[in-house]
Amino acid sequence: MGLGAVEVKMKSTQKLLTTLLLLLMVSSSTAFAQSNNGTDPGSDKPPAAASESRTIDGQPVYKPGHGVTPPRVTYRVDPEYSKEARKAKYQGTCVLELIVDADGKPRDLKMVRSLGKGLDEKAMEAVEKWKFDPATKDGQPVAVLINVEVMFRLY
Repeated sequence: MGLGAVEVKMKSTQKLLTTLLLLLMVSSSTAFAQSNNGTDPGSDKPPAAASESRTIDGQPVYKPGHGVTPPRVTYRVDPEYSKEARKAKYQGTCVLELIVDADGKPRDLKMVRSLGKGLDEKAMEAVEKWKFDPATKDGQPVAVLINVEVMFRLY
């Protein structure tokens, strides 16, 4: 096996590992949201909607839990590494907050934990292209507010 074949195999392995890590992070953040049910420990009221004023197309935006099943990623685009971050050998995890609408499309992306060096923009560009099976409540698709962790690692 020539050196070129080794490089191709390493790149394929890196891409596979990156995809698996992203899948694990989304699953973990969804499981965390479900385990917390979006509740405030000091609050007695159930968190039916993510925010009383938050709506999309006139419909409430929910949080996973209390009868709301989380969305599931069906199509994922891996983020690119920015040249600046690659040159600096910079790694880390940024966190995005987004709404997955009732059609399974990501909307209203916001950076919750930033990395800088161009990686935040790369994460948002990638996640905007993702597709989901939408969350459901009582068997009907609904919009939900979730957090997604995007990990950047150099291997």
